[in-house]
Amino acid sequence: MSMIFDFQKLMQASNDDNDLADQYMPRRPALAGPGSGAPSFLPQGGECLLRLVEAAHAALRAELIARIHVQPPAFFERLVIDVLLSMGYGAERSDTAQRLGRSGDGGIDGVITLDELGFDLIYIQAKRLKPGVAVPISDIRDFAGSLESRQASKGVFVTTTHFSPGAAEFCSRLSRRVVLIDGNRLVDIMLRYNIGVEVQQCIVLKGVDGGYFASAVPGLARDAGG
Repeated sequence: MSMIFDFQKLMQASNDDNDLADQYMPRRPALAGPGSGAPSFLPQGGECLLRLVEAAHAALRAELIARIHVQPPAFFERLVIDVLLSMGYGAERSDTAQRLGRSGDGGIDGVITLDELGFDLIYIQAKRLKPGVAVPISDIRDFAGSLESRQASKGVFVTTTHFSPGAAEFCSRLSRRVVLIDGNRLVDIMLRYNIGVEVQQCIVLKGVDGGYFASAVPGLARDAGG
C-alpha cells in the first residue's frame, strides 16, 4: 500500500483522531485586540504543514524510484531525456533529443542537441541499478572515453542509486564536463519540474496583513464624515 495513502489518512479528521487534530489544528482563540497577548498559531500551523509536506514528499521520492525499477530499461532512458528537456536543455523541444540505448553504443544512451545546427551536444548515460549498488568509477571512465571518441565536451551520467566514492573528484579532473546525477537528485528534479507527478491538493495558508490595519493606509476607504 502506498505511503501517500497513509499521509492522506493523516489529513482526514475523524472521531478517533482528536489528539492528532488538537496537535496540528489548535483551537482558534477568541477575537482580541492588538496587544492583548492573544497567541498566534500561524507560525506553528505553517511549520506543521511543512513537516507533513516533507514527509509526503519523502514517501513520494521512494515510490518514484520503486516505479522506475519495475519499468523496462528503455523507460528510464526516455525519462532521463524528458527530465533534461524539462530543465530547458534542447529548448524543451522533443525533436532535439534522441534515445540511442542499443548495443554497441559505447555507453551512450541518448543525445540532446543544444543549438539549431547541432554544433553543441549533450551525451547521456542512464544506468538503472539495484538499490544499494553504487556506480563504479570504471563505468564513468568508460563514459568519459565514449565522449572522447566523439570529441564531445558535455556528458550527463544518471543513475537510480549512487556513485562510488571519488567519482565526483574523478570527473573534476576530466577535460570534458561530466555531470553526475544520483537517484536522490533525480527524483528532486522530477518533483521540481513535475515529471511523473502531479499536484493533488493545493493548500493556501493565510495570515493577517498588518499593513491594512495600520493607522494610515494609502487607498483605504475613509468614513465620509471623517
